[in-house]
Amino acid sequence: DTGLDFKSYSILEQGRIGEILNSKPLERRFIIEEVAGVMKYKVRRAEALSRLDSSRLNLVRINDIIAEVRKQINILDRLAKKAERYKKLSSEMHAIELKIARKEYQQIRESLGLIIEEYNALKEKEVVAGARITEIENRTQTRRVLLLEKEKALEVVQNTFQGMDREIAEIEREIAVARNDIANLNEYHTKLLHQGEDMEQRSLDISDKYRELKLNSSRISEEMESQAESLKEKSENLRAIEELLSDKEELIEDKRREIFRVTDEISKLRNELGRQESLLESLYRREDASVRESGDSKMMIEEIVSAINAVQSEIHGRNNEALLMKEKKEILTEELYKAKTRLEEFAYALSEAREELASCISRMDSLKEIVFDQPTRELFRTNPKVRLLASISDVFDIATDYEKAVESALSEKAELFILESLDDIEQAIAALKGHSVDKTAFITASPLPCFAAGAVPDGVIGRAVDFVKLREGYTEVAENLLGNVLIVKDLKTAFEIKTVAGSYTFATLSGEVVEQSGAVVIGGEKGIFRRKREIRELEEQIEEKKAFSEQTADEIQTMQNIILEKEEAVKGVDSSIHIFEKELSLAKLTIEKYMEEKERVSRKLSYLSIELEEITREKESVTALIMHTEEQAKSIEARKADMETGLRNLQEGIAQKKSELEAYRGEVTDLRLTAMSNRGVLEAIRNEMESSTKFLEELKQKKEALQVEIASVSERVSQRRTGISEQEERLRKLVAEADLVRRDISQRKEEIGHENEDLIVVEQELRGLRQQLSRTTTRLSELDVLKTEHKMRMENMSENVINNYGTELEAVELMDVTQEEEERLADLRSRIQEMGQVNLGTLEEYDELKTRYDFMTKQQEDLNKSIAELEEAISRINNTTKKKLREAFEALKVKFAEVFVTLFGGGKAELVLTDENNILETGIDIIAQPQGKKLQNLHLLSGGEKALTALALQFAGFLIKPTPLCILDEADAPLDESNTERYSKMLEELSKETQFIVVTHNRTTMAAARHLYGVTMEEAGVTKVISMQLAEG
Repeated sequence: DTGLDFKSYSILEQGRIGEILNSKPLERRFIIEEVAGVMKYKVRRAEALSRLDSSRLNLVRINDIIAEVRKQINILDRLAKKAERYKKLSSEMHAIELKIARKEYQQIRESLGLIIEEYNALKEKEVVAGARITEIENRTQTRRVLLLEKEKALEVVQNTFQGMDREIAEIEREIAVARNDIANLNEYHTKLLHQGEDMEQRSLDISDKYRELKLNSSRISEEMESQAESLKEKSENLRAIEELLSDKEELIEDKRREIFRVTDEISKLRNELGRQESLLESLYRREDASVRESGDSKMMIEEIVSAINAVQSEIHGRNNEALLMKEKKEILTEELYKAKTRLEEFAYALSEAREELASCISRMDSLKEIVFDQPTRELFRTNPKVRLLASISDVFDIATDYEKAVESALSEKAELFILESLDDIEQAIAALKGHSVDKTAFITASPLPCFAAGAVPDGVIGRAVDFVKLREGYTEVAENLLGNVLIVKDLKTAFEIKTVAGSYTFATLSGEVVEQSGAVVIGGEKGIFRRKREIRELEEQIEEKKAFSEQTADEIQTMQNIILEKEEAVKGVDSSIHIFEKELSLAKLTIEKYMEEKERVSRKLSYLSIELEEITREKESVTALIMHTEEQAKSIEARKADMETGLRNLQEGIAQKKSELEAYRGEVTDLRLTAMSNRGVLEAIRNEMESSTKFLEELKQKKEALQVEIASVSERVSQRRTGISEQEERLRKLVAEADLVRRDISQRKEEIGHENEDLIVVEQELRGLRQQLSRTTTRLSELDVLKTEHKMRMENMSENVINNYGTELEAVELMDVTQEEEERLADLRSRIQEMGQVNLGTLEEYDELKTRYDFMTKQQEDLNKSIAELEEAISRINNTTKKKLREAFEALKVKFAEVFVTLFGGGKAELVLTDENNILETGIDIIAQPQGKKLQNLHLLSGGEKALTALALQFAGFLIKPTPLCILDEADAPLDESNTERYSKMLEELSKETQFIVVTHNRTTMAAARHLYGVTMEEAGVTKVISMQLAEG
């Protein structure tokens, strides 16, 4: 509610006073910040710095995004141009493909009509053959039904015969079983008679044994009665001796317990003595260990100080190395960016060169297809007898200005083939006969000369052969073809010269030809020599492009290797920087640990000195205790020796009585064992007698059952013999009936066999008809498939045209496709294929990236503007803060000196900035010299002086910038009486502007208050507040 912060200088507790003086100079700057009232500027500056850092991070991210988008735009720019070229070529290719598809569609439709005609004719043949097969199958089916009925009747007879056969076998088996039973029963009868004789003999043996057991039982009973009387007498004597021994043993046990108690006391004393000796040894060991640890700790402190100095030196060296590494990384990053830019330029140049190369190759292939008579060449190549050397266009290299004149003069001979000899010409003519080829001309490599070179008339540019460069060995061919051809400027000149030189053929530069007959021939030029020249030029360009592409590819590979090396180097530098930073962090942590270790060892040294004093006192106490324990142990051991002597005398008397007791006990035990043995024997005899009686009864019953069984066996033998006689009679009758059935089965099988042979002949005829029908059906299926394929091809072509070109195929006008269009289509496909995969979405993607690039550039400009504005605002805040802090410090410095003199009654004090040039970050040092003392360190002041100095600083702040409320919690506790009086007077003076709430136990301070509040606890757990208003004056 007061608006005061707990760290504010308006709240001052006892611990806070010490913090003001003991804290670092930088931590004391909050005092001048409170006085200057710059906390709001500090908060605004922190917010502005945070926003500035955020804006700079955003700017870095946007710069990275812009760089990445710019790269993508550079890449997509080339791809977009490529996509435009692809669309243009594809549009032209689609127009030609549509014409070709319409022509193919018409051809497939005509083929489908022929297939349907053949299908209908075969369908009629299939119907006729099917009717014939159905008729034969019906007749065959009727015969098969009759045959099946005969087979079923045969099966019934066979089943009857099999039944008889089984019955005969069963009767024979029963007779054999009955005979086997008679033999077994006779054997069993003999066995039963032998068993009756054995039972009679065993009955006599058991009766004799029973009589003998009865006599033994009477004798043993008499012996047991006499043994019982003797056992009773000896048992009474034994009990008397045992009672006497029991009394003496109780006395011995009492003696033993007493000895054990004394022994236990001695053992405890010995244990206590051993423990005390161990404790003494432990104290000696602890004393030695403490002395050693004390020495080790001192050495350790020296080592820690040395290690701290070494680590600080290493940190300085690592910082320098890290700075060098960061500079190296910046250099490498710049080189890497340049290398990537260079790589993009090479990649673009390579792409352009490859596209131009593909275009040249496509153009050259098209020209070759036009120039070379491929069908004729293929015929010669497949016929090894024809030795084709070259064509005229291969060996003639005509000057450009005279190509049209020479080609017109040669006419159809411009495509002439040069063969080895006349035989080769005959072979070539024979090979071409029967093949559809264009008009073809041949000449041998060494023809007979047909012209005599004469003087060239005036007005002629020159002989045609003079403007032709020839391959070696073909001069005679050129002379025969062009020897009488003269090249003139125009047709008028040709006619003028012909009047004086009529035996020549004239060719004008524009391509007209005046023959020897006077006929003028124009047109028909195919441009063979011009195209051959273009092919040669294209071949040269292709070689240049290939060489350039290979060189550029090598440059790209080299640049990629350089980029990889640079990236690896950057990664290496980053790794090194990261390692340096980790090592620096570890080194700082190491120093902190060393400092902690040094503090810990120092504390340990103080503990060890205290511990050595305690060990000395404990050693003296333990030595005295050991001497007292040894005297007690000796006294108790003497008493134990007397008690053990009395115990030995009692044990000797008991041993004598025990020997007598053992003798009596042996006699009693023997008597008891004998009695027990006799009782066992008597019990066994009685059991055996009872068992013999039962066994005699069982033998009697078994003999009666045996007689009954013998009679039963005799009766069963008689029954078996009667049954055998009856079965043998029945067997004879069944055998006779079975013979008759067997003959009937043979006759029926013969009839069925003849019928099956007839059916096989019919089946063969039917199989031939079915094969014929199957061939017809197969052909119909093939035609069905062809119909379906043709229809599907037509449907697919229609769908493809609709999908690809957006039009109905039948709506396309049916036109012939020229050779030039087919060549152009091949060229277009080749060029599109050479272009590789093209993404038409690149155009849209390029537009999107361009839009994004423009947006990001605008964002970049806005962020740069925002950063500039934030930097300007921070600069203004810094200037304002510096001004207010400087003014506040100067005022506080003056007031502090005044208040210090007032509170101390003299002396002097001063505030000093640790960094005069940086008021925003500087700390505050306090210099205090109480009256009558030398200028000294604050830490050497007494507790009261420290408290009064802190209060002087606090009160100086109140005088400059009063606060409505101040809380002082036992701030006067360290002050003596005189200082407390000055403190109270200062409070009274300051209370004019500020309300003070003072928590205190000091009477002098209380006397200066207007209101007192006391807290008491008259009852446990119940507190009360007492208030008092003091009279003024």
